[in-house]
Amino acid sequence: MEAIKRMGVQYGKLGLATQASLIEARAEGLAAASQSMTRESVPGLVGCALGLKDVSLQESFWSSFSAKDPTFDVDPRDREAALLAASTIAACIESKLQFSDYLALCFVTASFGGMRPAIADDQLFTRVEKALVDAQSAGGSEPEDRRYTKQPQALKQALDALAQPASRQQPATGVQHAHTALTELAAYAESNALAAAVNDNAILEYLRRLESEMRVYWWVTGGWSADAGKPFAELPLTEAAVLAAAELADRSATISGLFAAPALLSMVLERGRQRTEKPLSIAAAATAPDRKWRKKFCAPAAEESFATLVPITTALGLASISEDAADWQPRFERLTGLAPTIEISAEQLAIQMYREQLLLRAFHE
Repeated sequence: MEAIKRMGVQYGKLGLATQASLIEARAEGLAAASQSMTRESVPGLVGCALGLKDVSLQESFWSSFSAKDPTFDVDPRDREAALLAASTIAACIESKLQFSDYLALCFVTASFGGMRPAIADDQLFTRVEKALVDAQSAGGSEPEDRRYTKQPQALKQALDALAQPASRQQPATGVQHAHTALTELAAYAESNALAAAVNDNAILEYLRRLESEMRVYWWVTGGWSADAGKPFAELPLTEAAVLAAAELADRSATISGLFAAPALLSMVLERGRQRTEKPLSIAAAATAPDRKWRKKFCAPAAEESFATLVPITTALGLASISEDAADWQPRFERLTGLAPTIEISAEQLAIQMYREQLLLRAFHE
């Protein structure tokens, strides 16, 4: 794996004086850890790679390394632990495990657009973001043309044998040949029925995807916020960005989300308004939407163990819990490591909120 090769290089970049034999043992442990990873381990793995508070890896993850090296004693809070977590993320993405789309979404979302890079691998965000884009682009191809399946040779031979005079003149022989022909015919029919079902399901899935995309485009064209009960153009830009992101996430059928989401959100925000706004702070964004809406949709997530992985939603929730008093800001900074004064554009706010809503939905699946 390329991930294992990069891991060896990262040891040198971090200035860790680790013996070559130990690095080799870590590489074996990494291979085992990536293959034994489960969906439930993803939040802890991402939190460890990013050095986030209140998100820890399960003990079973570290056992993959100690099984290869009985002297393994890496503290989960050390830089080496972050290195091993980052390398495992890269290995899982590289191997395209069943939950790799979920892992890519979780890492990119928690990285906050790269503002919180992996401690031991500053290139990991770029690689995982590409994997997320690839996942969003997958499955968009048209169904392939149906291919004709010729009669198998065994069926032809069985039918030919049934047509021979011996089959008509000798009942026992005729029954045997008829049984063989019917068996081959049933297998041929079953094979065609299975191929038809696969083809029909591919067509149905394609139509469902087209219908879903058409509904999204109609939503963009209409420019109407169901949550606010008014056009997005009549909402302040910051509130429009948050609500549009949440509503678009509800219309996204896959874990990874829509490839066109940034463009769609930008279209919603630009329609019907003059864009003269300056970048806004996280603190300003956290108090922009209606407080009742924030309490309903964001406050519960802000109290969960994974709150640090969804910083914008957490900011919205903490602010609503504090009745928009400023005392939520120190708590937010301690929890996420992000200053409430960090400035982002309306588009950055929207896409981050969009990814967080997708991730929150994935957490509860």
